[in-house]
Amino acid sequence: MTSVVIAVDGSAPSLTGVEQGCALAKAMGFEVDLVCVSPPVLLPPAAYADTIAKIEEANRLTANDTLARAEKVASGFGVKSSRVVLSGAPAEAIADLALDARVWGVVVGAKGHSALSRVMLGSVADRLVHICSKPVLVVR
Repeated sequence: MTSVVIAVDGSAPSLTGVEQGCALAKAMGFEVDLVCVSPPVLLPPAAYADTIAKIEEANRLTANDTLARAEKVASGFGVKSSRVVLSGAPAEAIADLALDARVWGVVVGAKGHSALSRVMLGSVADRLVHICSKPVLVVR
């Protein structure tokens, strides 16, 4: 194992997760994989090809901006980082990435939703805790 996966969505809690994940990785002598997941585009491709291309490009730009901010944090900790951009359901995509043998575990920032709002809105952190086969550190 040589890597910690850190999920980043650009929110303040996710950047706090980057800080904690980098501190953990540095203490363990690991690298970090900074992961941003773009939602899938659910439009019929034949009818909306141009629209889909524009949405995917916007998602790519947003992911790159988000990961650039996370890289600055990792660099401040002196931790080697790599960017990973995935598409799909965030928790599932991150859990699948964590299956790699080099991954120790996953760090994810949580927005601190109550139990009721998690049921109503869903939570990537909550879902990851339940489906990920590796340790998951939820940072608040």
